[in-house]
Amino acid sequence: MSLTFDRLTALRALRVYRASGRPLPSARCDLASPDPSPRRRWTSGLVPLEPLALERPPSAAEPVEVVVPRQEDRLRGSFASCRMRASSLPGESFVDLGDGVSIPCPELLFLELAEVMEPAVHALLGYELCGTYTRSASDPRLGAVTYDVAPATSVERIGAYLDRVGRRRSVLLARRNLTFVADNAWSPMEAVVALMARLPPEELGYGFGEIDLNVRHGATPELVALGCRDSRVPDIELRGLHVGFNYDSHDHLDLDSITEAQTAEDSARATAKVREKYVDDLRRNRELAASGWVILPVTSEDLFAPRGLDAVMLQAAMAAQELVGGTVLQDVRAIVSARSQAERRQELVWSLLPWKSGSWHARKFAAWKPWEHLVTGQ
Repeated sequence: MSLTFDRLTALRALRVYRASGRPLPSARCDLASPDPSPRRRWTSGLVPLEPLALERPPSAAEPVEVVVPRQEDRLRGSFASCRMRASSLPGESFVDLGDGVSIPCPELLFLELAEVMEPAVHALLGYELCGTYTRSASDPRLGAVTYDVAPATSVERIGAYLDRVGRRRSVLLARRNLTFVADNAWSPMEAVVALMARLPPEELGYGFGEIDLNVRHGATPELVALGCRDSRVPDIELRGLHVGFNYDSHDHLDLDSITEAQTAEDSARATAKVREKYVDDLRRNRELAASGWVILPVTSEDLFAPRGLDAVMLQAAMAAQELVGGTVLQDVRAIVSARSQAERRQELVWSLLPWKSGSWHARKFAAWKPWEHLVTGQ
């Protein structure tokens, strides 16, 4: 069996592959004709389930998306939504994942999904493809995230691919969303904070401009000699402002391990471990401050609380004003004080977070059609 999956089905396959810990094959190939061998015709039972994180074979109600090079190659079955790809794509735009499964290369996949996803969601996909984590294939919002995986691509490689494709509406949308993406995100929540800092005010962001993610800063030899770490890595840096953020999740300090301890000895051990992490965080911020960086912690409570992220971003602007001056404080102050946009910005943030209500907020946000001008060009 040999079949090339497309769009959201291809994204499922890519997420399954990355979650396995295998780096994406560097070799690229052209789009091949589907082949049901050793069977003579296609049936839903031929579609592999595990590489797509499917619990049951596809059906007319839940088809898989596939892509073929020619009209005569189209699958004749309601279990597949089949699209024919013209030969106008750059050569070697696909990647063979093995076991008969091929998908568009990450750069083409990013392009294809530009017209399928809301712009902010599409930009977050860019962070994922260019980062060291991958979301769950079967449940991207609430499912388990896999960390410490090799990036599938980079902002530079996606941009170079879009240059090869040429001028199309989907390319314009993809290129525009790519401007808000940065390489080397380590977690989905970190990516949400980075995106909101990066987005311009007219698109409900805070307009801080360029950002850098997870850049290592070395300590001076004299500090290392006194017991300090030789380097620290803040999650997000606002380029040129000497201000940044560290996202601290619920799991950052494992307080549950203390309450769940069965014995006094276990409780003491868990308490010591949490204390050690807490002290290291304080030292981290102190060592970064000594090198000229104000790194603000951001918690999940900040993101879920009404206007919690507004407060964090205003605090960042206040710190930047003290460090470098300029207009950053008055700009961000104007953004967070514009109550006409505050509700929509909060809905956008909530729509991107990993909770059951996220889907409801996403539908509410989409009903406002905040990105319609991007599609129509008006």
